[in-house]
Amino acid sequence: MNRIFHRPAAMTPTVVAVAVAMATFFAAGKAAAVDDPVVDEVVVSVFRTTGPESLPASITVLDADEIRRSSVQHFEELIARVPNLNYSGDGNRARYFQLRGIGELEQYQGAPNPSVGFIIDDIDLSGLGSAATLFDVDQIDVLRGPQGARYGASALAGLIFVRSAEPEDAVAAGIEATAGSDDTTALGGMLTGPISDTAAYRLAVQHYDSDGNRRNRYLGRDDTNGQDETTARGKLRWQLGDGWQFDLTGLYADIDNGYDAWSVDNHKQATVSDKPGRDVQETAAGSLRVTGHFGEVATFVAITSLARTDSWFSFDADWGNDAFWNTPQYGFAIYDYFSATKRARDTDSQEFRLVSGPDGRLFGRVDWLVGAYGLNLDERIDVIDTGRDDFWCILPCVTPFASAFDSRSRALFAELGMPLGGAWRIDVGARWERWEADYADGAVTFGPDDNLWGGHVNVSWQAADTTMLYARAARGYKAGGFNLDANAPPDRVPYRSETLWNAELGIKYLAADRRLRADLVTFWMERDDMQVKVPVQDTAGNPIAFSFLTANARRGRNLGVEAAVDWRFAEQWAVHGSLGLLDADIERFDYVRDLEGRGQAHAPAYTFMVGATWEHALGWFVRADITGSDAFYFDYSHDQKSRATERANLRFGRSWNAWSVEFWGQNIFDETYSVRGFYFGNEPPAYPDRLYTQAGNPRRVGVTLKRFF
Repeated sequence: MNRIFHRPAAMTPTVVAVAVAMATFFAAGKAAAVDDPVVDEVVVSVFRTTGPESLPASITVLDADEIRRSSVQHFEELIARVPNLNYSGDGNRARYFQLRGIGELEQYQGAPNPSVGFIIDDIDLSGLGSAATLFDVDQIDVLRGPQGARYGASALAGLIFVRSAEPEDAVAAGIEATAGSDDTTALGGMLTGPISDTAAYRLAVQHYDSDGNRRNRYLGRDDTNGQDETTARGKLRWQLGDGWQFDLTGLYADIDNGYDAWSVDNHKQATVSDKPGRDVQETAAGSLRVTGHFGEVATFVAITSLARTDSWFSFDADWGNDAFWNTPQYGFAIYDYFSATKRARDTDSQEFRLVSGPDGRLFGRVDWLVGAYGLNLDERIDVIDTGRDDFWCILPCVTPFASAFDSRSRALFAELGMPLGGAWRIDVGARWERWEADYADGAVTFGPDDNLWGGHVNVSWQAADTTMLYARAARGYKAGGFNLDANAPPDRVPYRSETLWNAELGIKYLAADRRLRADLVTFWMERDDMQVKVPVQDTAGNPIAFSFLTANARRGRNLGVEAAVDWRFAEQWAVHGSLGLLDADIERFDYVRDLEGRGQAHAPAYTFMVGATWEHALGWFVRADITGSDAFYFDYSHDQKSRATERANLRFGRSWNAWSVEFWGQNIFDETYSVRGFYFGNEPPAYPDRLYTQAGNPRRVGVTLKRFF
């Protein structure tokens, strides 16, 4: 049995510089005293709203200014800002995320079983990240590590919580227009204000359009990988007497994008497919949050959400055309494959929780929380694969597949928090969940169920108002499932639930003048019965004849360091940076192939971002960022890796009165990097295994103009 040992790659000089700079900031003790302290964020993705510097957990909070200065349209542009966050480019937009090396790479078949929770305004859209457009988004919380007490099975590795802007008590409006390379245009508008003395609203609508970053040489088109995205958000806030409040949110996202990102010669910007695919997601969703205060004794919170998503994902599986394949080089092959998957997902959830107030503490000092949660998920999948690869199938042969999946989750959770004397505090949380599911397709029927539990213990020490030290132990879980492949041995059809144990030690610093914020955490994670999905090509010469076989490794080990700093050291100057170090390995896995000792997929040994901002009193500003990532394994079916990469982004402009103009450039030096990779046989007549990669975005430049009323 071969053993493949994974070691972190040597760090580049840039990464070392980042680490040294961040250590200097931590040692600084306090920032220069200047005017206009930064505004503190409030974390809304936990049971009790709090500032990130007071939360004993590893978290990155991206506020409205950071979102505006770091992105143009989608959450995928912010991923490099978060330590140890990566994504799988399996589509036009990022929809599958990996935190600390844990997360799905795709879902072509089977039950949705996400490891990273993705929530937009209390609506669970885990595994549906294409809807993460950013117009009128106010804040994004990224919690790393299992959130077993708050979100349960859908947050084994962590949670991404997106919050759009809130209604305002005064009438306000804004309009935003963008133009850029690849024929990029965008237009959005926002309107907010009061309805009465007790109610306010907010409406935001945006349409974004781009030809994308590929040119189809065969069809003579440059829009086959284009983006056509419309997002509408609405919020209504109604404040009743006696401290009661209703927050109603509506979301409509129409993501109608092309998908033509692969080429046989791995050309990063040119394709030759004759049937470009589509990556479409239409989501209509809403949530209602009811908050009520029983004096100073307790607060009641009820959260209801409904979501309907219809998606269509298709691709030209051979990446070529008849003229391309019918040449001497490829043996005059008749080779034409196409795959289309239609999904319909309905979810509804209900959460109730009761949170103690100052007069409701147990024994006068113990904070408490109790709650219940329920989620119903209904997903229908229809797959139609067509193809022809020999003279016996002159017309395309059609292979249909249809499945239905329904799951029900019911959970109870509780949390206690108690001061231990002095500046010490302990928080203990637990969650029990009952999960049941029904699955059926034309060949098999399953009805799995499981009892799952998670929780955490946090011990923290608050030093004055500037520094907090904490230790955290948490347990996360992920339900088991089953393999759909008819050739799977009977003992391999089901696979077990996964358990994740997480331990963290961290320090957070917030200067008294709020000009220096820094945090550092080291973590150790052990994944018992780690679920590993291995794609296997069933038939040589058929690019869509794949099985996705999942089995349990005995254990996975993920450990590392995460750090971040934001320092306004002068009136006009600020620097910022983040660093993630990760070592993620597999222990004892030999089903389909031997992976013992190998690194986990999409788990780079380091990620970093470092940048600086200059702002003038007259409104001028310049911001420059450098982001980077180490090489990582593309998947578990092979040992091919990406390359380490570094990219630079630049933004400058001016804000004056109610106007703002920003010129921006992403990946300004046009560095080549990969977001997904497959290693299989796709080229007749011998079909040798080769690495094929999907390139990330090349250089993009543009201008954004804003006007507020």
